[in-house]
Amino acid sequence: MQSADDSGAVGGTEALPIAWLGALVRDLRRPLPWVFWLDLLGCVLVADIGLLLASPFPDRLAQPAGCLGFAMTVAGLYRASYFNHEIAHRSRQLPGFGLAWNLLVGIPLLIPSFLYSDHRTHHSAQHFGSQADAEYLAPHLRGPLGALALVGVAFLLPFVYGTRFAILAPAAWINPAVRQWVDARASSLGLLGLSRRAVPGAAERMAWRVQEAACFGYLACVLAGIGLGLIPVRLVVQMYCVTIAILLLHGLRIMVGHRYASAGNPADLTEQVRDSYNFSGPRWLMMVLTPLGFHLHALHHLFPNIPYHNMPEAHRRILAALPQGSVYHAVSGRSIIAELIGFVRRPRTLLE
Repeated sequence: MQSADDSGAVGGTEALPIAWLGALVRDLRRPLPWVFWLDLLGCVLVADIGLLLASPFPDRLAQPAGCLGFAMTVAGLYRASYFNHEIAHRSRQLPGFGLAWNLLVGIPLLIPSFLYSDHRTHHSAQHFGSQADAEYLAPHLRGPLGALALVGVAFLLPFVYGTRFAILAPAAWINPAVRQWVDARASSLGLLGLSRRAVPGAAERMAWRVQEAACFGYLACVLAGIGLGLIPVRLVVQMYCVTIAILLLHGLRIMVGHRYASAGNPADLTEQVRDSYNFSGPRWLMMVLTPLGFHLHALHHLFPNIPYHNMPEAHRRILAALPQGSVYHAVSGRSIIAELIGFVRRPRTLLE
């Protein structure tokens, strides 16, 4: 089996037989709506029960039930937040799901789906790993500094998102120059905050504006509720702490999402697989740290049209079909913990 070198890249030059593998997993491309709906509603239910168990916050954290409740809220909302990724890939195959997700998760967490609608840029052969890829760590952040940055921004991003929708949104409604800046510079979920993207086309603009207005309205209602004494400040602090925990988990997932060995050159599917990880391991750990199939991130870059619930079966078929020396076998990570430690300890050198 091939192994990763000091840069974190996987050796081997052979291209994967994409067309042949695609035929092998073609029947796995159709999402099952009932799986998505039950999973999302289950996540929200777990999070709501957790909020009740951990209230009043933080007093209840001194009791086991309160700690369990806080963990349930974080785990439920962390998993639920990742449906934004599935919506970006297959919203047309799941009618109504994007609306429900926005109402239940996206708007309350201030991460509506339009902020992630440019995710496919990350899968583009031309843009993967380049400066235009908002989901790939820049060279100076590939190592200890990146880990520190991901931890630090977890405490700041709730305020960044709040500012985006409470202040910049109404300013953009009034001033066309602000509107253009907000659309281009503060309407994409980058790894360390809001980042640059293409402005919306005519077909997208209405969805952007409606979701933006909904987030503004949500924040206005929360502030009014606090002012009138209807929403306790304790609950706001509780949700802030939950959001920080979610972002910290998200930061850990980012560190093991890629090997970050790209110099920004065009990358075909084989190169994207080579730069990614597939992890096996305890199922509960995968479900908590890398929800919705993110533990098979190399597989996702190979076939992004496979929904998360079919990814384990696709992974099994591809492993069995390819020889042991293939690139796909070589991208299996040692373990999530081991690769996290490796990310922190070893700055990545670029592959030209």
